[in-house]
Amino acid sequence: MKQNIIHELVLANYAVTQKIEPNQTLFSLGDACDHYVVVNTGTVRVELLSTSGQQLLLYRIQEGQSCVMTTSCLLGESTYFAQAISETPVELVLIPQAVFKIKLMESPSFQEFVFNGFSERLSAMLVRTADLATLSVDKRLAAALLAHSNSESEENLICLTHEQLAIEIGSAREVVSRRLANFEKNNFIERKRGQIRITDLDKMNQFVSC
Repeated sequence: MKQNIIHELVLANYAVTQKIEPNQTLFSLGDACDHYVVVNTGTVRVELLSTSGQQLLLYRIQEGQSCVMTTSCLLGESTYFAQAISETPVELVLIPQAVFKIKLMESPSFQEFVFNGFSERLSAMLVRTADLATLSVDKRLAAALLAHSNSESEENLICLTHEQLAIEIGSAREVVSRRLANFEKNNFIERKRGQIRITDLDKMNQFVSC
């Protein structure tokens, strides 16, 4: 049902689709928000940027999902306080701000789509914030390795750089490098050029859950 609502808006020329290449900035800190955005295909990451230039992943937006920050900015008529980057080739559905406001008042189905999506993404962001505040760097790193191993690769391989992992867990690249060396020393992982392989899934899962 969700995708039908958005598809109907495109067919009625209330919305347009746009294709984006990987590693493109979709919005930046301080940008005005003039469209409601739904990711049709692909993955977008939204991250904070500290005054020192360090990046911190807030959440990812995937197929059929909207951006909680975009919704918040449209409802509050504020500017973006983070940045969004396309991680893969992405197709977006863009609904102009004026149309968004009209449909929000006129269409119960669109209302449900917007506020359900907002609630889901906000809940996920709050869970991530709690993890950042309460879990150690080691546990956050182990959880990130498990998540990427399960969702993106075969044979427990993770093809992420130390810099990408640092953004993922809210730490510095040098810290991630030291923790990975310690994981390898304890036979949790094996490192190869450009790849990390989890050698003991049970041990890694136990480490995260304890």
